[in-house]
Amino acid sequence: MSRLVCLAVGIYRVLLNLYPADFRTEFGAEMQAVFEQAITNRVGFGAIAAYCLRELRDLPASLLQNYWFSQIGEGTMTTQPVLTKSSKWETFLGMLPFLAFGLASMMSKVPQPFLDINLFLGCYLLALGGLLVGWVRGFPLWTYSYLGWSLVFAWWWSDMGTYGFSFFGLPIPDWGWRFWLPLAATAIIALLWTRSLQPLKAFFTGIWQDWTRLSLALYTFLAFVWSLYDENHHPYLLLFMLASTLSVSAGVWFFLSSDRVSGRVFSLLAGFVSLMIIGGICDATWDYRAYYGFPNVPDPWYLTIWRGVMIFSFYAVILFWPALLGWLRRRLRPAT
Repeated sequence: MSRLVCLAVGIYRVLLNLYPADFRTEFGAEMQAVFEQAITNRVGFGAIAAYCLRELRDLPASLLQNYWFSQIGEGTMTTQPVLTKSSKWETFLGMLPFLAFGLASMMSKVPQPFLDINLFLGCYLLALGGLLVGWVRGFPLWTYSYLGWSLVFAWWWSDMGTYGFSFFGLPIPDWGWRFWLPLAATAIIALLWTRSLQPLKAFFTGIWQDWTRLSLALYTFLAFVWSLYDENHHPYLLLFMLASTLSVSAGVWFFLSSDRVSGRVFSLLAGFVSLMIIGGICDATWDYRAYYGFPNVPDPWYLTIWRGVMIFSFYAVILFWPALLGWLRRRLRPAT
């Protein structure tokens, strides 16, 4: 065994002491053996370092998860449902609507031959098409991206004016509730296509067994809010929008590529925090007060920190409240 492997195993053994005592007793030796075997099979410093970094990335969420279960009396992480990784093609499908919305948002900020409404309508149609295909296939994990975006667009445009848009020559200045009709039509087509309620059963069963599916759907709302950059006139706006699009898409990519609850939670949280940081830097580096004619009165530092904490807490609750579903499922499970 090389010195590098010995060092990595030694550090991993020390980190295992951070877990609850009952968890270490039952799974500590097995985890250490698996870790040692995994890095022994890897050749080169880069491969070993990459694996160790992935383990270190998952450590905080895993610790929080296990201490949470130990506090509420639900045992260890072995009570969690077995998750599976998505294939690379499925991962790309789940990430695609996030990329499309980011591209549409960037195109809406520059002169181009299309109306902004047409760009976002294209994203809505993409979301509905993905939802239809996913529905027919029994709601695999990537489908929840399209479900979330479908709901976001229907909600967004139901109270949005679309002046300048016409449908077969008929101007439609205000969609209102009619913007929900394409979503309803998609559901009807899916039901007629499958002639079965089994996909709907799979949809609710999937959420009940794996609450991270619903978190992925809610993640679309965060991506919408923090990637739109409405009324922002930063001279380097497109660069910030590109960075936000790539960050939020990377969060989805790693989410779908993970077969651990901790990895999925960390991926969404990292994507959201990245969006906040990029958006905060963008807001802080252009003079929006002068642009809109507001008085230039700087906020106290403590107010800035307090506002950031409140914003993060608000959106974190939106993103992770489905964890309550997982907790409820475990509480209602009959004792064995």
